[in-house]
Amino acid sequence: MGPPPAESMVYEELTSFYRKERSSNSLSEIRHDFYPSLAEMITRTQREYEKALTQDPDSIVCEGLNQRRKKMMDIAQRIIDDRMVKIASMALKGGVGYGNSFERLTSEERALYQKILESFRSHREALPQLRRRDFRIAELSTEPLPAPIEPVMADTEEAPAYDAEPIEEADGQESEIEQLPGDEELVEGCDVLIDDDEKDNLVIRILQDLPTFSGPYRDYTLQKEDVVLMPRSLAEALISREAAIEVKPRL
Repeated sequence: MGPPPAESMVYEELTSFYRKERSSNSLSEIRHDFYPSLAEMITRTQREYEKALTQDPDSIVCEGLNQRRKKMMDIAQRIIDDRMVKIASMALKGGVGYGNSFERLTSEERALYQKILESFRSHREALPQLRRRDFRIAELSTEPLPAPIEPVMADTEEAPAYDAEPIEEADGQESEIEQLPGDEELVEGCDVLIDDDEKDNLVIRILQDLPTFSGPYRDYTLQKEDVVLMPRSLAEALISREAAIEVKPRL
């Protein structure tokens, strides 16, 4: 997959790539060592999670790392899938004579582009055979097509799905972009920081100062009397330890 990354990728960088990729119909600019740096980040996060498992598998730190690990895998796979579709489109256009710019392709993606281009050109070469008098169309196989292979990136657990909403592009075309955390808003009558797009959340009040721990979208540094919206599993873990109580904000 190439040499080791010069600089480690962080989770916030990955989500930034995701937003840019989903908001454009063309390939977005991405670091040239995206794939090796992604592999390094996933390996690093997995090791942190495994270490937390050995120390205290029921801790909020362990639960937060597990959620972040799953979310990271899901986002990474979506970026790769989106870019594969765009690269395939580029290769098909290149096969009929359109010019393409390769500046935003990584070395791994250039190899993918070339393979698709070669397959497309080979398929187009069948056209001259139609002019032969003895040409016969081969009988179509009655065998069912093989099921599509699900992509796997070092984790077989099912990743959570996002709710996508269409947005208007500048050229008037619609594309889908999925909202990721980052935008903050306050719930009226209660200072609740909202930065998750999960539907299954709880609002809780913190009863004691807590050490910093990782969530699926951000790191939490919480103090007594803070009120925060977080994924239910994390919230319930804090409640079970009598470190927080559930509250009902006025909407």
